[in-house]
Amino acid sequence: MKIEVTGSGSAYSKSRNTSAILVEDNTQNQWLIDCGPTVPRALWQRGTDINDIQVIFFTHIHPDHCAGLPALLNQWKSFGRQRPLDIFCQKAQQPPLESLVQLATWPKTSCCFEIRWHEITDQFRWQHWQLFTANSQHEVANKALRIEVDGQSLFYSGDGRPTSATKALMQGVDLAFQECASAQTLPAESSHGDLDGCIRLLSETGAGALGLYHCFDEALAELEAGIQAHERLFLSKDGLVIDLSVIDFSNPASVKMLIDGPRSDGGMPEY
Repeated sequence: MKIEVTGSGSAYSKSRNTSAILVEDNTQNQWLIDCGPTVPRALWQRGTDINDIQVIFFTHIHPDHCAGLPALLNQWKSFGRQRPLDIFCQKAQQPPLESLVQLATWPKTSCCFEIRWHEITDQFRWQHWQLFTANSQHEVANKALRIEVDGQSLFYSGDGRPTSATKALMQGVDLAFQECASAQTLPAESSHGDLDGCIRLLSETGAGALGLYHCFDEALAELEAGIQAHERLFLSKDGLVIDLSVIDFSNPASVKMLIDGPRSDGGMPEY
């Protein structure tokens, strides 16, 4: 499994794209998880073909996680995409997403490719992928996601503080991404994660490595300093590419390459 961080920023970040990742299996099947307003540009900059992405999964539909959908679909329509698109979302959140699809094609009412809607359930399959979801603690319903494919596993939290259900979902994964808005401890009833909670989460779940993302811009420096003593904790960055098939999570040197992130020459490492 290969993961590319399309965006790692919070809703109003001035320095990072809104949070999203691309996930690709060994046969080049591709999922996009979330599609905020800056995600289409990031995909275009990396040269993503109009037919590459087969599935878009929405953890929830706050604008920073879905507002890029009309622009992306409009570009695919304009350049003649042919491949069907599967969209996974919560049933109650489908109508607003359908409105975004209508905006993408307006004034026409149909698209040149088929869009197939799927309701997110606690457990489901897509081709040879096994997928599991659970609700985090957030101000709207948010579905954290666990993907198991090709003998590897990935957890992606979407927004929100961990819950007992999302902690269970994260148990023993190779790689996890957890929303961590703040370096300071937030109230227990908060709808966002914090550094202390993520440090505990890494210990409690046994994840191979845990990437922090969706961080407030003003918290980034303090978060970077706060993770230094934790060798399996890292700060996610836009453009980071992680190939789980070549990382040995039992080897600190291998994990350190992951944590080091972009090279000083501006290039993006691929592990």
